[in-house]
Amino acid sequence: MRQIVLGTVQVGLPYGRQRHSPVMTCAAAYRVLDAAWDLGVRVFDTAEAYGESAARLRSWIDARGRGSDVGVVTKFAVGSGPGESGTSERANSALSRFDGVGNLTLLTHGAATVSEWEAVVAVASDRGCVAGQSVYSGHEVASACALPGTGRVQAPGNVLDTRAIAARGDAPVPLDVRSVFLQGVLLEKPDRAEERVPGAMRVVGEVQAAAVAIGAELAPLLVASVLRMLRADDRVVLGVDDEAQLGVLSRVVDISDAMSDDFRVAVGSLAGDPEHEPILDPRRWPMVDAG
Repeated sequence: MRQIVLGTVQVGLPYGRQRHSPVMTCAAAYRVLDAAWDLGVRVFDTAEAYGESAARLRSWIDARGRGSDVGVVTKFAVGSGPGESGTSERANSALSRFDGVGNLTLLTHGAATVSEWEAVVAVASDRGCVAGQSVYSGHEVASACALPGTGRVQAPGNVLDTRAIAARGDAPVPLDVRSVFLQGVLLEKPDRAEERVPGAMRVVGEVQAAAVAIGAELAPLLVASVLRMLRADDRVVLGVDDEAQLGVLSRVVDISDAMSDDFRVAVGSLAGDPEHEPILDPRRWPMVDAG
C-alpha cells in the first residue's frame, strides 16, 4: 500500500459518478478513511478546493490520534492573490490545517509562475515539508520537474493516458498519478459513459472488453496497469465513493504483470488515437460533468 494514496475529494464534495448526489455525511467520510487505514493506506490527498475534505480529514486524524503516523498531501490555488505575499499566505494557511502531522507535502493546485514557486519552496522549507505541483498537461509536468526544489509532481494518468509519465522522463522527481479511473468514466456501463462524455461509449466498451478477454476484474486491472508503469517512489492517487469500493486495493495483488502488460497492449491503439483526446481530458467534457 506504500504506492497508494487515498484521494479525498469525494469525502468533501459531490464528484465523479456522485457529482449530482449530496455530499457524503461526516460519518460516511470517517468510514471511508477508517477502511483505507485498515487496508494499510497511510497517505491521504486533499485540497483547499475540495469542500469539506480538508476539515474532515483533519478531524479524523485528531479523532484517531494518528498525527505522527499519517501522511497528508494538501493543495492550494496559486494565481488568486496579490503576488508572492499572497502565495505565501495561502500556502501557510493550507499547511496550518495540518499542524502536528509528521509527513506533509504541499502542492500548488495548478502550475506556478517562477515567483509563486519561489514563495512555495520558501514556505515548505520553513515548515519542513515537501514542495511540489499538481498539474495537468505533459508540458506542465516537464516544467515542474525542471524547477529547483520540486519534491513531487501530481498529474492525471491512466492506461489510456501516459503523457504525464512520459513527460517526467528521467527526472528524479517522484510522480503521483491521479484519475486512474478517469473520474469513474472507465468503470461506467458504455451507454452511461456516453451520457457523461460524448464519444466515450466505444472507448469504454473496448477497455472493458479487453479486461474480460484477459479474465481480470476491471478496477484492479486499471490500478495495476498504471502501477506497472511507475517507479518505486511513484504513487497512484485513488478516490472512492464509499468504503466498499476500497476492496479494489486488496485485489490489485491478484493482477499479474503479464495481465497488466497484455491489457496495455490490447488498449494501446485507443491510447494513441488523437480522436480520443477530448475523452481523456475532463476540462473538455460538458461543464455539467467536468465539474
